Amino acid sequence: MITISIANAKGGVAKTTTALSLASYLSTHGQRVLLMDIDPQANATKTFLELGIGDVAEPPTMFEVLYQYVMERKKNILPEAIRQVPSNPNLSLVAATLRMEQFKDLIKANVKRPLEVLKELVKPVQKDYDYLIIDCPADLSIYVENAIELADYVLCPSIYDFYGIDGLSLIIPTINEIKGEDFEGYRVLYTLFNPRATKVQEKLRDYADMLEKMEKVFPTRIPVDQGVKNSQADSVDFMADKNYRKSKARLAYEELGAFVLEHWR
Repeated sequence: MITISIANAKGGVAKTTTALSLASYLSTHGQRVLLMDIDPQANATKTFLELGIGDVAEPPTMFEVLYQYVMERKKNILPEAIRQVPSNPNLSLVAATLRMEQFKDLIKANVKRPLEVLKELVKPVQKDYDYLIIDCPADLSIYVENAIELADYVLCPSIYDFYGIDGLSLIIPTINEIKGEDFEGYRVLYTLFNPRATKVQEKLRDYADMLEKMEKVFPTRIPVDQGVKNSQADSVDFMADKNYRKSKARLAYEELGAFVLEHWR
């Protein structure tokens, strides 16, 4: 099972859209995919379970899994929280809930190896899936650190603006700290891309240029596309629904998915 964690310390950079799109693409191309939502905002969960505003996923969710592992020392509990995504037999989900937010500090306080919690939790299902996609919260919390520790690859979506690049300047050193300076498995994916709006402060442009020279940036750019928001409002799978097959963002995500299938195996 190949693990890809989707992470950036900055919110609003299409992390969840990227996680959903990549999981959907891989699952519709013959791969068994498990999407793990560890973001307490639970947007990936709400999308795939078609939950309405204010609705929450029924337990067991990632919160119950974490609680039972950390506080009750239970093992082999993740399979109970895995649910099939409707209409997609190759795609499964571990749902998130806002209750996870209050649990972050308890992990470090109650576990000897707090960075290895997710690694231990996924062991029972490693042979059941080809890919594990982890949708991370927009921070540098213990959840994100766990996702990086577990990851074979880390995908860092970012808008090409001050806040997006600044978020990269936080998440990339964290990746290097956890995985080691020689870790080559992270890439930046520019999202919500508008080629006419790329004015970045000079110091951030230097950082962005450095990433380009290090070949850490996907050549694919995910363009701004109203179709993404329309599909979310309609609670449909953007990557599978025929009404969005000509969407520029979908075509770009298909390029990303094809790259992953070829190179991240």
